[in-house]
Amino acid sequence: MFPHAIATFLEIVRTGSQSAAADRLNLTQTSISKRIKALEDELGMQLLERGKGIRQVRLTPSGEEFLRIAEQWQLLSREVEILSAQGPRLSLTIAAVDSLNVFVLPRLYRELHAEHPAMKIEILTLHSDEMYEKIEQRKLDLAFTLRERSSPNVNVDVFLTSPMVVLGLQDGKSKPGKKVRPQDLAADHELFVPWGRQFDAWHDHWWDPLTPSRIKLDSGYLILSMLHHPDQWAIVPRWLAEATLSRGPYMIRELTDPPPPYTCYRLSHKQPTAGAARSIAIVDSHCERIFDRDARLPYLG
Repeated sequence: MFPHAIATFLEIVRTGSQSAAADRLNLTQTSISKRIKALEDELGMQLLERGKGIRQVRLTPSGEEFLRIAEQWQLLSREVEILSAQGPRLSLTIAAVDSLNVFVLPRLYRELHAEHPAMKIEILTLHSDEMYEKIEQRKLDLAFTLRERSSPNVNVDVFLTSPMVVLGLQDGKSKPGKKVRPQDLAADHELFVPWGRQFDAWHDHWWDPLTPSRIKLDSGYLILSMLHHPDQWAIVPRWLAEATLSRGPYMIRELTDPPPPYTCYRLSHKQPTAGAARSIAIVDSHCERIFDRDARLPYLG
């Protein structure tokens, strides 16, 4: 396949006409037409509509499909040029549950970007169960999940732990810091987040899981937008609760009979590629420095 012909095809699509593409590429319209004809002959398909009265570029159905491939080809070609000019470039694809991505990991991401600007970083927000599969497939280099499970090619290490507390709005009656009994919390005013199997088992011991008026959320971050009445409450990790104090009149209370601590696990492939191993080592060094300084978020991995 002719690289110049693909670049010419993309320029025609971007500019909207062969004449405009010729001006941009400093070529004659005859040269442009020859390149497109050669590309079509090689592919065995017509890419552009031709006919009298057609002034603006129109893609055939095959041309529309090839456009997506051509754009990917150009991106990959650019990556090859960078590799050729600069040598191997570090990259990192990292995923976490939303509450960690919002409240805990931004500091890590900022430091990585500031100190390693050449590293290509992709950050995803995924549910816990998706991460194991993507680590297995090497579609992720690192992941931070709430669920621990056995997987043959995945290292699972504790990243951080945190006690669970009750988060609510200040009501003028309850004293922040005072312990509350689970049985004194009304189930129909709860904003419930299923933090994990152990938490769910503890929760079902104290409250009927079929309480109809309870609001169930699949995201800890949603608590901030849903918590609007002093009667409402949610059980959250302490680090999340403390992160909300600067965002509104929130109140934190401990439980007399608390659930198991919130635990986040760090996932990585047991046999990472050499490039991934270098990127992971950089991340680990930042985690040790960032989270060891902060007693609320100990890095235990």
